[in-house]
Amino acid sequence: MKKIIIFIFVIAVILGISYSYLVNKKEAIAPVVVPPVVTNTKSTVVTDTKPAELCFAKFGAPDVNGSYDRDTLRLIVNGEKVTGELNLLPAESDSKTGEIKGTVGPINTTTMTRTADLEWFTFAGGTNTEKVKIIFGAGSASVKQGTSTLDLPELPCLNLIERTNVENYLSDNISELSPIKAVLGGTWYVVYATVDLEKNTGVVAYEDGHLSEKKNFSYTANAKGEVVSLTIK
Repeated sequence: MKKIIIFIFVIAVILGISYSYLVNKKEAIAPVVVPPVVTNTKSTVVTDTKPAELCFAKFGAPDVNGSYDRDTLRLIVNGEKVTGELNLLPAESDSKTGEIKGTVGPINTTTMTRTADLEWFTFAGGTNTEKVKIIFGAGSASVKQGTSTLDLPELPCLNLIERTNVENYLSDNISELSPIKAVLGGTWYVVYATVDLEKNTGVVAYEDGHLSEKKNFSYTANAKGEVVSLTIK
């Protein structure tokens, strides 16, 4: 009987050791679960939807009468769409002005320019729609219409806005601004005006059908290029 008890005890010890060994071994070789790495294969394209405004202009030298060519171009580029205005004001021939609207292609990586195909809604003896192509890049723009090409240098848009505002202010208020009254029932109208943006001065020539005047003027403008005050001397 004693031998049987000893035998059972030995068997129990052996089974206990074996169970402990198997459990420890299982824990030792248990696989390590690594969370899967998720890779986002979709690229995010960030699109700048803010329109870009570009301005180009050329002002010729005044002739003996003080008149000069004035050619201005303003482009508002919003993605592939282009709007703006093109104004051609030659001194010795009829002017053509109006809004432009159309589309623009991608950047030419060789010339670093873009080409816009536009409709030009002009007013020259009546309203017309003309086709015009404009190639523009950093520093200049080429206006192409038929076989003719007009090259315009780039300038800050605020300069063009201020110059235009001064010219319009003179045209709209010349009767009140002139230190000399019109005669014989005439009304003053501006013939031309030159503007020095650096000195905030200029020269204006105007007539009333009987008299003609040519005067210097000075002005002040705010940060938006709007005329605050203007005095004809």
